[in-house]
Amino acid sequence: MSTGGSAIRGSRVGAGPMGEQDRGFKAERITVSYYCSAGHEYSPQYAANVEAAEIPELLDCPSCGLPAGQDKANPPVIAKHEPYKTHLAYVKERRTAAEAKELLEEAVAAVRERRIRLAEEAKVAAKEAAKAATKKASAAAKAVAKPVEKVAVVKDVKNAPAKPVAKSSKSDVKPVAKSSAKPATKSSAKTTSKVAAKPAKKK
Repeated sequence: MSTGGSAIRGSRVGAGPMGEQDRGFKAERITVSYYCSAGHEYSPQYAANVEAAEIPELLDCPSCGLPAGQDKANPPVIAKHEPYKTHLAYVKERRTAAEAKELLEEAVAAVRERRIRLAEEAKVAAKEAAKAATKKASAAAKAVAKPVEKVAVVKDVKNAPAKPVAKSSKSDVKPVAKSSAKPATKSSAKTTSKVAAKPAKKK
């Protein structure tokens, strides 16, 4: 009996110790080092056929995020942000003090003219309102002063036509019901006379 594995072994393409001709050739590369102000070094690789103008001068350091440059002795420093400027600061940069004074005087004059115009309009409106109020008051006073005319209604009783009396018809008169009492008989009259004739007993 034969022992051991199969004489035919399977293998995939490229698994054996083959040369670079079968796998291809590596492209030539160059390494560029970048340094940040925190002392970190970052060395990415670029293709050798890339022009120098295409290689960036500054990169963000993957360790701290600060800008990194190719000069180790003088790494780039973050520029300080200028504080927020107000509108007045920008105006002072564009105009001189004399021009600013002229603009201020023009603005103040415009505000004064507007206030004067509004005050005059308010006075006119107040006068018109007062006139309307006086007219209403005078009209109300006249209406109250006039007496109310009462209409006198006189009833002429003598000349008033007499109302006809409604005559009762025969059908409306009801007949008088006859009494059902019977006349007293002679025997009953005698008994009543005897009872009245008996004297009362003495005690």
